[in-house]
Amino acid sequence: MKTLSLFLISLCFSALVNAQLIKISTAGNSLVDSAKQWDCVLDNETNLMWEVKHNAKGLQDRQNTYTWFDGASGVENGEYSRNCHRGKGCNTQDFIKALNKSRLCQTADWRLPNTHELRSLLVFNNNPLINTHYFPNTRSKLYWTSTSHEVDINTAVDVPFFYGGTYGSGKSFDSYIRAVRDAK
Repeated sequence: MKTLSLFLISLCFSALVNAQLIKISTAGNSLVDSAKQWDCVLDNETNLMWEVKHNAKGLQDRQNTYTWFDGASGVENGEYSRNCHRGKGCNTQDFIKALNKSRLCQTADWRLPNTHELRSLLVFNNNPLINTHYFPNTRSKLYWTSTSHEVDINTAVDVPFFYGGTYGSGKSFDSYIRAVRDAK
C-alpha cells in the first residue's frame, strides 16, 4: 500500500511539473504532450519560450557550437568558430539573427538567455540536467548566456548541463546555445 501511495504522489507531482511546459509546433501552435515533433517549448511558469534542438543538420542541429559575440565584444570568426552548419558566422549574434530570420515558431524576437533564465531549465536528477521529454538532444555540455563576466570582458557566463552551476568561458571558445524569447 505504501508503494502505491508513493507512486500516486510521484505521478501527481510529475503531472504538476509537466503542466507548466507546452510543446509548440513550427507554426506556433500548442501541441499535445505526446506530440513527436515540435520546435519550441513554452514555459507557462516563467513566461518564456525556448528553442528545441534537433538531431539533424541545420540551424537547430544539436551539434552546432558558437563563439560568443554581441557586436561589441567577443569573437566573430575565431579559431574555434567553424562548428555550426554554415561553417561561417558561427557566433552567438549570427545564430540569433538567423533564428529570427527563420521565424521559428512564428516569432522573430529570439535572444540569448540571461543566467537566471537558462538556469531555470535545470533538472538536477537527470543527465543532462534538463527535462529531456521536452528538450531532447540537449548535450551534457556548456550553453552560453547573454551575460559577460563582471571582471573580464573576454569571458562570458555559461551554464553547464552536466553539473548545473555557472561557469565562465573565454568568448573565443565555442559552446552550445539554447535561444529564448519572452512569451507575451
